[in-house]
Amino acid sequence: MKKRFQVILLAVFLTLSLFSCGKAPEREKRPPSSPLGEDGVVTVLLDAGHGFRDVGCTSEYLDGLFEYQLTMDFVTRLSVKLRSRGYNVILTHDGERYITEEDLCKRADELGIEYLADRIKAENDVFDAYERAVYANVLDAESEIDLMLSIHVNANANSDTVTGFEIDYCAENSSSEMTKFAFNAICDSLERDFEGRRLKAFEDSWDMSFIVTKYTMMPSILFETGFASTPSDAELLLDGEWRDSLMTSVADGIEKYFSYE
Repeated sequence: MKKRFQVILLAVFLTLSLFSCGKAPEREKRPPSSPLGEDGVVTVLLDAGHGFRDVGCTSEYLDGLFEYQLTMDFVTRLSVKLRSRGYNVILTHDGERYITEEDLCKRADELGIEYLADRIKAENDVFDAYERAVYANVLDAESEIDLMLSIHVNANANSDTVTGFEIDYCAENSSSEMTKFAFNAICDSLERDFEGRRLKAFEDSWDMSFIVTKYTMMPSILFETGFASTPSDAELLLDGEWRDSLMTSVADGIEKYFSYE
């Protein structure tokens, strides 16, 4: 009888252990403080990746389109959705023009924002990642940015089968503690709405982080929407309804983040 009881206990223990090991850990949901700044207004900064002389990636599957055209479309759709929910939205550029290097340095100097002057290039029709990061900090000082999202299209030079989303934030800068919760909220929304689609979520070290996520003072996230180099992803990227549903999912994640108190 004693032996039988021990066998039953062992079976229960193994069952519980297997259940525990198989259950994916939940992401932390609630930030340590309110996502809203002191002004009480939600202000989101959206950055359409690339543009101007830097056209970004393309492929034979994109029907002649380039990354900068798709990212501008994504940002335009997302800005409309966020504004309809009552958020203040600012863009780093409108696809036609961006802040001049002279004006960028002047405004940064006036606001006391530190930056590396030798990384701000002379007029060259390229609004590079470091200049965007400095500009984000200028806008933050002027308008109190609560979240920045930089949107991109991915590509893989060695494969035409890689698919899915990739999303990154810097886990080693001054805003990383809050960024983590915005990041988690968007990831949760994407996983819910695009079940089965690959999502690689990167909590990057300083050295591995993208420039627009590590040099910005506010919570900042970079989102790669799909792979232009893969036929199935390129087909999705060319589908206006799919792009719209994707931005609805991102907007839902952002709204969830700002609903924390």
